[in-house]
Amino acid sequence: MIELSGTHIFQTSIDSKLITVSVMSNKSNLEHAHREIELIYIIKGQLQVKIKGNTHHLNKADFILVNSNDFHSFQSEKDNLFIVFHFNYLELSSLLAQKNLLFTCNSLEQGESSNQELRIIIEELLSVYMQQRHDSEVESLEKTFKLISFLKLHYLKSINQFEIQSYSSSKGQNDRLLEIIEYMQNNYREPLTLEEVAGLHYISVPYLSKFFKKQTGKTFSQYVNEIRLAHAVNELVNSNKPITRIALDNGFPNLAAFNRVFNESYQLKPVEFRKQMSGKADKEEDSSYDKSNLETKEALTELRQYLKSTEDKSVQALPQSRSTADNEIIKVGKTEAFVKYWNRLLNIGYAKDLLNSDMQEQINLLQSEIGFTYARFWGLFGDDMLLEDRSGGTITYNFSNANKLLDFLIKNKLKPFIEMGPKPKIIQKAIGETLVIQTISSERTLEEWHNLVTAFLLQCIERYGIEEVETWYFELWRPMDELNSKAEEEKDFLAKMKNNQNQDPQFDSYFKIFSEFKRTAQELVPGAKVGGCGLSMDLEGDKLDMLLEQWKQEEIQPDFLSIYLYPIEIDRDKYRVPIKNLHSTNPHYVLNKLNEVRKSLKKAGLENLELNVTEWNISISNRNYLNDSSFKASYMVKNIVENLNQNQLKMMGYWLCSDIFSDFRDSKNILHGGAGLVTKNGIKKPSFHAFVLLKQLGEILVAKGDNYIVTKKSGDRYQILCFNYKHFNYSYYLHPEGSTGIHEQYDIFENNEPLNLSLEIQGIANGKYRVKELKLNRDHGSVLDEWLKFGAVDDIKSDEVDYFKQICVPYMKVEHSLVENHSIVLRGELQPHEVRLFELNLLFGER
Repeated sequence: MIELSGTHIFQTSIDSKLITVSVMSNKSNLEHAHREIELIYIIKGQLQVKIKGNTHHLNKADFILVNSNDFHSFQSEKDNLFIVFHFNYLELSSLLAQKNLLFTCNSLEQGESSNQELRIIIEELLSVYMQQRHDSEVESLEKTFKLISFLKLHYLKSINQFEIQSYSSSKGQNDRLLEIIEYMQNNYREPLTLEEVAGLHYISVPYLSKFFKKQTGKTFSQYVNEIRLAHAVNELVNSNKPITRIALDNGFPNLAAFNRVFNESYQLKPVEFRKQMSGKADKEEDSSYDKSNLETKEALTELRQYLKSTEDKSVQALPQSRSTADNEIIKVGKTEAFVKYWNRLLNIGYAKDLLNSDMQEQINLLQSEIGFTYARFWGLFGDDMLLEDRSGGTITYNFSNANKLLDFLIKNKLKPFIEMGPKPKIIQKAIGETLVIQTISSERTLEEWHNLVTAFLLQCIERYGIEEVETWYFELWRPMDELNSKAEEEKDFLAKMKNNQNQDPQFDSYFKIFSEFKRTAQELVPGAKVGGCGLSMDLEGDKLDMLLEQWKQEEIQPDFLSIYLYPIEIDRDKYRVPIKNLHSTNPHYVLNKLNEVRKSLKKAGLENLELNVTEWNISISNRNYLNDSSFKASYMVKNIVENLNQNQLKMMGYWLCSDIFSDFRDSKNILHGGAGLVTKNGIKKPSFHAFVLLKQLGEILVAKGDNYIVTKKSGDRYQILCFNYKHFNYSYYLHPEGSTGIHEQYDIFENNEPLNLSLEIQGIANGKYRVKELKLNRDHGSVLDEWLKFGAVDDIKSDEVDYFKQICVPYMKVEHSLVENHSIVLRGELQPHEVRLFELNLLFGER
């Protein structure tokens, strides 16, 4: 017989599509499984939880997470009170932009710091839940998203590496077994057969049968039945569905088969088990309704008392917000040099745009106030550059347009960084929504391409001198697999699996073209840098290891690796075919991705290879008003400072120069959400001003923290750059990009609290200092906010454009300060998204 001692279960839903909360006392349950992810939190007493055969003894304030489809049960040993959260797997997977979710969350095994913070977040959610008010839904969702965010940040495991390994030809037995079990768990409702699974994994039926029994100790059919039974038990306990329906819905061919398997495991039939549970519930309802009702009230009262007693402790245990930061002391002592990697590369975009007089005027502006080293562009060999004349039966070349472009760059002290591949011009509104895609180059044979490249390099050497051309960069782009259809992806993948190859055939064709180009370049301009392949880490980051491993084996290797960084995560199906792209919720996406790239380079034996991020931004969109907001400035400064002296980064090219690139029929307003540093009318955006402020930093690093960086120039000159970065809240990720109205651009962040910053710089020379302060925020330097004040009208006149150019600048003030004790304190309240620079220059010191 099965003994399930249990009292009343009080259950409600905060959001039935995402999370369900149950308050339980003295409850036990059979081993079962379900698609939902389950989080158990102990309020009082003890609970024994068994997950996949491992038993965990939980006490007060302990918690444990049960992953999707894991076999589990729990047993109440004494009087207790605990909470069970059920997260809808599909909703959570979509929200976190990861198809296969796997958490490692057990308070008995992990660090107390993150555990304590999770307890506080759980109890915040429970406090809202206990209010049971009709107007608390928004607050409930806020706390729910906060819980999910914390689980992702501290407990969610990335399985991308597992996915790569599991499909490689050198996969081990454990990888193959995990792959097979995952397939069984996802398809247990179907009539699974040994023959089907063996065929999908290209192995024989006898081998699979023997291999599976050896690895699991169970036959294939026994294991499938265990999965089906676990899910069926869950429905027997928690639903009113007919037993025959439960049997069929969970993969059993008929009721008789379900009865047999259930009886073998629990020594009674499903109908008897349900009657036993129903009879126990009826008995409790008939004989002790008042008692049950009283127990319910007592359980909820006990929960309220617990939450009240921990409320004050929760506030104290939460990390103190930097908005109320105490005086932070920075001692000027040992310093280190650093490289300003962020202003070495300017992304201009499409080559033909460089012949536009407005674009040239804006590049002059950028060079005069910021000063970049390299200008990156592509489409130099595009049809509209009129390079080739095929009219006479043979190909002749006309480089007059190319020379105009190169002449302009060199005149403005910009060295060419030429993308040589057939990269199209794409204007995107959002992920998966393209406004323009323009293929700019006709197809050429390898011989025709070689001849064109040779002629181009020779004329560049003749025109500019080999010493100049050897300082240029040449990048060869590799077309992304995203351009292939899903069917082609599946076909390529299955072919690789069948042939047992750990090779990407598209790499082979790329390597062939790259080797041909680099040989030519080495012969003519041996000092020039030649690299690639512009790997987009959001779309193809999982191919990096394979790319580097194969490239390492090639005779011709790159001088640098180029990658793109956009905080987007890709969701794939079981064949790793892309399904959809979603914005990453990780505020440290750029730093984490660069860490991963450096690890991959080291793994491939290419740790000394130059690394360049040739494109980076918050989004691929050119129709997102966040690009025009003061948020963009704090985002840029935060990521640049965070990556300082990290990962040996040579250069990092912000995407992109001007909104002229994305000008289209729908961009009639003064702003259209373009990603440029300046508007198409030449008005400086907050992103432009961010680069100007960053330019003022010295070359010696004194200190940096979560919200600031302190640098030094020669002599007694110090620069302190502070920022109040705010990350998105989870509601932002629930809506399509660009769908937020222009007036709601600042309503999508985690909070809108100011940052009360107080920095004490110790160890500086005494004397009189000139202190210059520049503020970049919504009130000073934000073209979006000024346009909103202007009424956001769409019929801006030329004199009004001039007005915007004059007022969209940072606030500035200068004062003098006397330093007597080798110390100065800088204080300020930074608005959300504000960037502020202090410049301290010693006028005269003590003698």
